[in-house]
Amino acid sequence: MSDARADSASRSGPGAARHASAPEAVRPAVSVAVPLFNEEATIDELLARVKHTLERRGTPFEIVLVDDGSTDRTKEILARAAAEDPRVRVRTLSRNFGQAAALCCGIFESRGDVVVTLDGDLQNPPEEIPRLLEALVPGVDVVTARRGARHETAWRLAGSRVVHWIARLLVGIDIEDFGGQFKAYRREVIDATRTAWAPGKPFFALAAWLGFRVVEVPVRHDPRRSGQSRYGVLALVRLNADLITSFTTLPLAALAVLGVLCGAAGALGSLWCLVRGGAFGFAAALSLLLLGLGGVFFATAALGVYLARVYRTVAGSATGYVVRQHEP
Repeated sequence: MSDARADSASRSGPGAARHASAPEAVRPAVSVAVPLFNEEATIDELLARVKHTLERRGTPFEIVLVDDGSTDRTKEILARAAAEDPRVRVRTLSRNFGQAAALCCGIFESRGDVVVTLDGDLQNPPEEIPRLLEALVPGVDVVTARRGARHETAWRLAGSRVVHWIARLLVGIDIEDFGGQFKAYRREVIDATRTAWAPGKPFFALAAWLGFRVVEVPVRHDPRRSGQSRYGVLALVRLNADLITSFTTLPLAALAVLGVLCGAAGALGSLWCLVRGGAFGFAAALSLLLLGLGGVFFATAALGVYLARVYRTVAGSATGYVVRQHEP
């Protein structure tokens, strides 16, 4: 009997022993969640600065790093960091799912009473984390950073302003800077928002839309240390589309109105042709076309409304990412 137990322990290996001894039942005060994609140049410095900042505060913490299908040495660096420090936890996604999915993976895998999210390129200085934590006073659920000097191109700034305007309009909170991932969430916000989240829904905008109280604090914003921003024109367009389709059915309502207008114009045109003696020229053809388009637009809008209701019913049933491995 003892031989079987010994054999079982040997098969488990040192990794299993470390996992078993890890304080899974102890919830850290703060979790720092960071999505990473090809950030080999900044990971070591990022970890050192986060640890130094939180150790100075005497705050029990963990760092959850999500490798979003990197193709450089990110995976190897993260595996080494997790092996050296049990406070570092790594999740490796099976492929590149995008920043939003990787960020949500980090948020949902975090165990802290407060979850701080930030980018891995060091544009969000880890030394500013205490500023977010200090603003998380009773009655405040989420703290979001308002970036100071923005080190971005003119077209990026213009695109960001469009995103911010749409987000303020749809979500209903008046903050200046909707962009960036430098934020702090209470555990209650994470648990509640998780049930309503679905792939394509921006997590912060969803938390704000659900009614949690958000405050904004100014922070430093540093230049990017290496590589280039991965938010190109298509990414900004997709982000705007996600905001619109996640929080409103106004495009469907607009399509229904367009259908009614086209149908009415087609019906009036057809009636005019009949009054004029049933002439079938260009006017009649155009009237019939408008009448048909009106019906198609209205039917499409009606179907879209039903699909939107189904989507809202099942939202949150899928994760939007796949975790390949856990360390630890």
